[in-house]
Amino acid sequence: MSLSERAAASLEELGLTGSEVKAYVALLKGGSMTASDVSREARVPYSKVYDALESLHRRGWVEEQKSRPIVYTAKPPDTALEELKARQETERKEKEQIALDELMGIYVSRGEQEKPDIWIMRGTNEILSRVKNLLLNCRAELLIALPPQLFSVTERISPLLAALKEKGVKCMVLTSPEFPPDAAAQLGKYAEIRTRQTMYGGGLVSDSREVVLLLGGGDQGGLPLAIWASHHGLASFAKDYFAFLWNSPETAKL
Repeated sequence: MSLSERAAASLEELGLTGSEVKAYVALLKGGSMTASDVSREARVPYSKVYDALESLHRRGWVEEQKSRPIVYTAKPPDTALEELKARQETERKEKEQIALDELMGIYVSRGEQEKPDIWIMRGTNEILSRVKNLLLNCRAELLIALPPQLFSVTERISPLLAALKEKGVKCMVLTSPEFPPDAAAQLGKYAEIRTRQTMYGGGLVSDSREVVLLLGGGDQGGLPLAIWASHHGLASFAKDYFAFLWNSPETAKL
């Protein structure tokens, strides 16, 4: 049974070359084969078949048996397509994040006359991008209120906190007693951590001049909402409230 032109074209649209499609189909038909076997059965020039097989191996479509000569075996099509989907999804997210970080940097760094003191942000990516910029701009003191709904961001901000510690930034984290021990151990390398049973929202305050406050779910499909502000009065209020909770008798050292 040969592959239809429609199916071959679909595979090429998914990122495979014509030589890779022919080589993979030959392996599906023939089982374990050497490169010369594949070249003959797939009618792919010997000068190109190694590149095609190595590319299929990197993509997760074929397995290699380290022998002399190397023997190749095709993975099942459903497994191969799942690996392709996962790889493309990972690459897409990485590219989106790179683009978003730079575009948000341009967006929020417009001239001060054009930029208001307060921004409303919608969606996890937009909020995390602004948090990243806040951390990068921090110079002396960082206050973090980390309620349970924000536990998942710990791994993403830990490298930035490590960089802040190297710069001598003092970091304090107020969180819930349910904070996962492994995450606490990681975060404890870079910050002093205290816990309290009742958390009133979450956010960050940088150098008493910049603040991100989480507002919870919004009215647009449940997207999370947050306020970012460079307003000195709001940042000072947030810092004072953090200090009140930090020094409260209900707050304990982790």
